[in-house]
Amino acid sequence: MANSQQGNSGKQNFNVRRKDARAIRNDVEREAFDAFETTPPETNGDEARFDSLDLPGFASFTKALSHNSEDGLVDPASFTSLLDAIEAETQAAFEDVQLGGGVRLLANPLNTYSFQLIGNDSNGARMAAAPAFDSRNTAVDMVERYWMALSRDVPFDQYTTSPLIAEACADLNNLGFEQEFGFVCTPDNIFRGPYEGCDVGPHVSQFLLQDFDFGNQPIRQLQRYPQEGLDFMTDFETWLAVNNGDVDPTGDDVLVGTRYIITLRDAGQWVHIDFPHQSSLWATIILLGKAAAISAASPYASGAITTSDAFGSLGGPDITIQSGFAAVYGLKHAWFQKWGVHRRLRPEVYGQRLELFRRGILGQPFDARFNELFGAGADVWQTTTVLERILEHNKAQNVTFNRGDTDGTWLLPMGFPEGSPTHPSYPGGHSAFIAAGATIAKAFFADGVISDPVVPTADGQGLVPFNGPPLTVHGELNKLIANVTLFRDGAGMHWRTDGTTAGNPGTAIATGGNLLGENMAVSMLRDVKVTYREEVGPFQFDSITGAPIQV
Repeated sequence: MANSQQGNSGKQNFNVRRKDARAIRNDVEREAFDAFETTPPETNGDEARFDSLDLPGFASFTKALSHNSEDGLVDPASFTSLLDAIEAETQAAFEDVQLGGGVRLLANPLNTYSFQLIGNDSNGARMAAAPAFDSRNTAVDMVERYWMALSRDVPFDQYTTSPLIAEACADLNNLGFEQEFGFVCTPDNIFRGPYEGCDVGPHVSQFLLQDFDFGNQPIRQLQRYPQEGLDFMTDFETWLAVNNGDVDPTGDDVLVGTRYIITLRDAGQWVHIDFPHQSSLWATIILLGKAAAISAASPYASGAITTSDAFGSLGGPDITIQSGFAAVYGLKHAWFQKWGVHRRLRPEVYGQRLELFRRGILGQPFDARFNELFGAGADVWQTTTVLERILEHNKAQNVTFNRGDTDGTWLLPMGFPEGSPTHPSYPGGHSAFIAAGATIAKAFFADGVISDPVVPTADGQGLVPFNGPPLTVHGELNKLIANVTLFRDGAGMHWRTDGTTAGNPGTAIATGGNLLGENMAVSMLRDVKVTYREEVGPFQFDSITGAPIQV
């Protein structure tokens, strides 16, 4: 009887297995412990600077807190209550945060302090400080936010002939976009990422275009798209109500049909309601469906194993779930940086600060007070041509949709009715989770040419073959990272530096969630691969920076 209860497992020495499991846990714990950086994170100093100017929270995240109804600046006591809760790190302390209208709530600040048992701990990761509010980099970045907003309805396949896109390129280049972000803007690369493959072929990655089978379900990558020409939060009254949390218009988008992604407005809607693991999961399923070459790190791919196939380890179930794990862990890393360190304001708030001067509430545009607050960026606002465009655009929006401020504003036209989320801007959550998930895909799949590339038809209702330079697996994964990151920028949610690196190639500043997410995924691969019984070789692929990575 005893033997039948034990079955074949009775031959296994579970005491040895128990010790082996503990040894592996100890080894990965030691790696994560050694990687935990204990020096204080670097910040841009904005919080202290504006507190000293008697403008607490002026350049910080304050959405959903209590704000002055006249100028939209945060109530100092409300801001202090948030800082106190962040320092306390407890659920009870966050219950004491003084909100504004109370309809819109803070987005999960306690996730800042979550622990994770795979990969490096979020609180031990470090990244470059966000560019300061008064920097030239932030000002040029904001100019790009404005041009993206104005360009939301220009089809990607018309960029090379669009006068608006040509004007945007000319303005950004005149302001020194290359110096700040590493490349000269052209109609072929504007609003794209700086990584290998991002400027090759269609604007949209193949992993957001190609149809595929999700198990027994055929998935066409058609998506609901918003009404053309409809932007939000272009009048001061609505901006104040949304920022103070008096209203929560989430879900009030006007969606008019389905099509493949052909404009920035379409793209913004994709990243409006996606799940963190969705884009990288789509990529892994598409590659599995294409029978794309698996990394030589796998003994099943290298030919070292010839009598069995990969499945729960190193096969489809494993690869797809690992990208999902990486995405949610990348989100935890982003949340620590957002709430616990940087608390950077969103572009929609920077635009409101400009509007305060246009209205004469804080002073006049380009006066001494303006120059003091905007610093090196002040010259950008005297040079750019985009403010006149934005004033006219918002005037038309407000007249057409019966809003206030029918003479126009300098507010950033938002792609979503609720504007940005109620968590700080830096780094972008999307930028961290897509980089983490796509890095897992780069590790498990060998690079090679993407088969049967496609591009949407002009009306977005179908797909046709793409005839152009070869598109590669890793190049299109890099493009996917940049797409999911910059599509949020196109809706007005983020700064370019929230996601990507800043500066010229070779001297880039390690800003943004893309590098944060990639680094997290590498630490996760380090831990996961030691759990396999197979003899796994090194995962080898290139970083988004171009540097070789081996795990």
